[in-house]
Amino acid sequence: MSATNAMSNALIVTAHPVDTSLSHSLAARIAGKLREEGMQVEMADLHAEGFNPAMTRADLDLYHGDPSALPDDILREQQRVERADMLVFVFPVYWWSVPALLKGWFDRVLTLNWAYKVADDGRIVGNLRDVPVRLIATGG
Repeated sequence: MSATNAMSNALIVTAHPVDTSLSHSLAARIAGKLREEGMQVEMADLHAEGFNPAMTRADLDLYHGDPSALPDDILREQQRVERADMLVFVFPVYWWSVPALLKGWFDRVLTLNWAYKVADDGRIVGNLRDVPVRLIATGG
């Protein structure tokens, strides 16, 4: 996942419960454009896939330093991110923020020592810094 490599894989994550929504329409258009440019595109429709946004006991154990506690569903999501050279999030704005489903995805998937680490001096250092991210937020 380095910006120095040619981008060939994109992960588009949507978090809208209605499959005919503007968010889904935009995600499909973005996917089509990226495919025209020769990129492989993986779609992650969190609602359709039934992603569980609630923190589990295993998630909490992982945050408290037990790397063996990584749940299988989170490992699969992290593998999707690792395959991507670009991340695109398409979502509606709910109460001035991302939907709870997407917030839960961020909380559960972007884990300590995988997406970021704490440096010896206490600073938070991102491990995914070379991956371009696009946020497509819709509002009415």
